[in-house]
Amino acid sequence: MCSSDAGSYLYWSERRVAEIVSGNGIRMGDRLNWTLKAAPQGIGAEVGNRDRADLTRRERALKIEKAIGAQAVSNFDLPPRARFAKGVGRVNIARFVGGPERDKGAMIHIRTISSRRQRVDLVLFGSMDNFPGRTLRSADAPEAGWYSSAWHAIAELVDSRGTRNTSQWDDPESLSVEVLNLALHQGSTGTEGDHAGRPWTRGYTLAHADDSEWFAQIYTDVVLTEGRWNHRGDMSGAQRILVGAPLWLRTATPASVVRYAEMRHRAATARRRRMPFMR
Repeated sequence: MCSSDAGSYLYWSERRVAEIVSGNGIRMGDRLNWTLKAAPQGIGAEVGNRDRADLTRRERALKIEKAIGAQAVSNFDLPPRARFAKGVGRVNIARFVGGPERDKGAMIHIRTISSRRQRVDLVLFGSMDNFPGRTLRSADAPEAGWYSSAWHAIAELVDSRGTRNTSQWDDPESLSVEVLNLALHQGSTGTEGDHAGRPWTRGYTLAHADDSEWFAQIYTDVVLTEGRWNHRGDMSGAQRILVGAPLWLRTATPASVVRYAEMRHRAATARRRRMPFMR
């Protein structure tokens, strides 16, 4: 994980952090603040009464990581099932939508490579309310393009934390493939090539952030059977898919976040400038 204390939390789930702390018996405590005050007769100084202060998010995160320890996988060499996962890299953020209810919250896709060169995709589902200061909002992503007919099965998977699947995608691999397809293609129009390397051109996409530290609770973790799936495009090469929920995302600086709403605005402005003057 990132060792620097400099950074800011792009996403933080207070409810999930509290649940993990309680469920795993992690002692948080608090921080003691000591004050200095002038000594009698103004000679030197003495330590004053101590106050108790709440731990910062960073301090709480480090305590959780230490307590969870090796249960949080980062190199993905061990076979499933991981209970927690962590890492540093690019995170891709979008809305999860589907059906008449439409807005289901936030969806985060992370792709990494294990030390054995296996491709690993993580798809994490959370709440839009957990972006501190509302740095990302549902309104920032246009409602346009494709969304998965499997959205109800994916919602059931997320709501039950991987314990229930009553859908037609009734084996772990099938449903995991649908989740990854959603993460990579939701909001698409036209062909896949129309959006290659330009995720902001898809509907429902919000942002990405490079070199981001992340920590997640994992619901399902499957390795795809070799030869079963004939994937193409950006699905090609998928080998292991984990589905879960983020506890936090932490970026080095606020500038690390590339907001697609701003990119769409700049593109629209450029198009208007190129239009011929209309009399």
